[in-house]
Amino acid sequence: MNYEAFMLLWENTYIKLKQFDYVNKADIQIDTRVNHSTLLVITAGEAEVLIGDQPYQVQSFSIFHIGKFQTLHINGKDTISYYLIHYKGDVMYADAFLQHLYMQYQPFQTNFTCIPANALGIHLLLQDMYDKWKTSSIQEHLSVKASFYELIYRIFQELNEGLGKSHEIDKVEAARLYLEQHIHEPISIQTLADALKISTRHLLRTFKQRFGIGPQIYLQQLRIEHAKHYLLSNHYGIREIAISLGYEDEYYFSRAFKKETNMAPSFFRRKNTSDLSDYAITNENRFQYNENQHAQAIRFESRENNYMMKYVGMPFLLSLLVLLAACGEDSAQTNNNDVTLKTEESTVRTVTDDSGREVEIPVKAERIVTDWYLGQILALDIVPVGAVTANLEYAAFLKPYYKDKEINNIGTDGNTSLEKILELKPDLIITWNKDDAEKYEKIAPTIVFSESAHNSATDEIKAMGEFLGRQAEAEAFVKDFDNRITKAQSKINAAIPEGATFTIFDLFEKNATIVGNNSVSGGRALYQILNMKPQEMVQELFDTKEFGGGRYDVSYEVVGDYVGDYVFLINFFNKGGEFPSTWTNLDVVKNNNIIDLSPEYYFASDPLSGLHQAEDMANKIVEFTESQKNK
Repeated sequence: MNYEAFMLLWENTYIKLKQFDYVNKADIQIDTRVNHSTLLVITAGEAEVLIGDQPYQVQSFSIFHIGKFQTLHINGKDTISYYLIHYKGDVMYADAFLQHLYMQYQPFQTNFTCIPANALGIHLLLQDMYDKWKTSSIQEHLSVKASFYELIYRIFQELNEGLGKSHEIDKVEAARLYLEQHIHEPISIQTLADALKISTRHLLRTFKQRFGIGPQIYLQQLRIEHAKHYLLSNHYGIREIAISLGYEDEYYFSRAFKKETNMAPSFFRRKNTSDLSDYAITNENRFQYNENQHAQAIRFESRENNYMMKYVGMPFLLSLLVLLAACGEDSAQTNNNDVTLKTEESTVRTVTDDSGREVEIPVKAERIVTDWYLGQILALDIVPVGAVTANLEYAAFLKPYYKDKEINNIGTDGNTSLEKILELKPDLIITWNKDDAEKYEKIAPTIVFSESAHNSATDEIKAMGEFLGRQAEAEAFVKDFDNRITKAQSKINAAIPEGATFTIFDLFEKNATIVGNNSVSGGRALYQILNMKPQEMVQELFDTKEFGGGRYDVSYEVVGDYVGDYVFLINFFNKGGEFPSTWTNLDVVKNNNIIDLSPEYYFASDPLSGLHQAEDMANKIVEFTESQKNK
């Protein structure tokens, strides 16, 4: 995590405490979904904690920050004591930079953990806060709110200064959960071990220590139990069951089933089913579809039913029955009805957005409002009627694509004005935040769009083109994009030696960060769009580490290990600040061999901005190599 960025956001945060609970030495089983951002502090006892899909074994004083709407499971092994603080946080944006920082790091939705070095000090602070919270005094509640900021400060101080440490996930439990969640897929134990970043030998040993059997046997037993359920339901054929549970074929499944139960699957079914003739041959057998086909089938049935009720209605259905009963009726009336239906149908269509929601939207939206995706929309030759215009302060490459005041400001990301959006009379709203979709839908049809749902910049534009009914514009953009990127790549390759490597640094006061390969700050443009090669140690970061906010933290003591043949620098966070000698003494810095990138052009990572960033980088690389020749 980039703790400096989080502290900067918290410095500008307004919070409202919603609930403050304390449970002391209780035998606890909790299975819930938190409705607000939450701090869980376990002060005593041992427990199994599951936050979302991340399991932890707690044996000491531990702090967990839980994002809004995450699931929380606590299983106390004995009696435990804990505090649970629910709060609502809002960043008060001083400028567009803070807004972008909030979007990048999402402080109130991000899960993180801390095992503090100074557990006693934090415990005493929590005790004081809870005692005051129990009173009805406004003055005392204000004191609790002030102490909450101090609590957050102490947590980040521990983490930032390396005094405390993050709580490691329970990798054995994570392996077990993975097996249960992917039971219908072929699973490689090697792949599972690689995902957990442990050796297969360690996984096999620790899994058996915990559960008494190895992961392969656990998975086999799990599949057989599911197979029994499917066999007894009498709805699925043996081949469908085998394939659905990740077996290569029904013969391998039958052998595995017989080994576990001492009977063949068909005999198990006959023995445990009273009447085999009840076996239903219906379209409800989901194993006849792959996942996408099954989803499409459900959507089709649902859409047809909804369509009939919404556009046709009961009066028309009754009329239709009368019409069918009238044998000699002129067929022209039926044809007219068909024309009417087609006209109605052509104005709207049902789509599945990137969050999996089914939404009925215009076939070709004209008045579009978005709280984030300006670049994707402008790339299709559409100017939205409303957007978060502060986004444009760090997406300057987009400014030539619209006229001044042509886009109405709807507020700030995370704090848009519903009244302003309503005034604009949109026929479609596009958001990044699924949580906001519900409130937007009260105004106009709303889709959730996500860059991560698409494999490349061009796929992203094609997807947006499908949603907006601009497929032709999307294809034209993609063709132009591919041609221009090919030219930019050729320009770079002609200027640099084969195998040259690249690094993008973003500098903070206390640590350096390395821009990720699929992030803002030019990372997507350089590594994904231009397909340039990262420096070796940088590539290792990409392959093995999780990044925070699109960046990887590295200390200034080792920053030199990540310097590539070509170094870009984008300085959001420490403009005009001083840097340690471990940075300033690097040859690449002393010799002024750094290519600067302007923050106002390089924060956005949409495909349109990415195209211009890629071309700008290509020009900068050529200019840099020419200047090096003249030295």
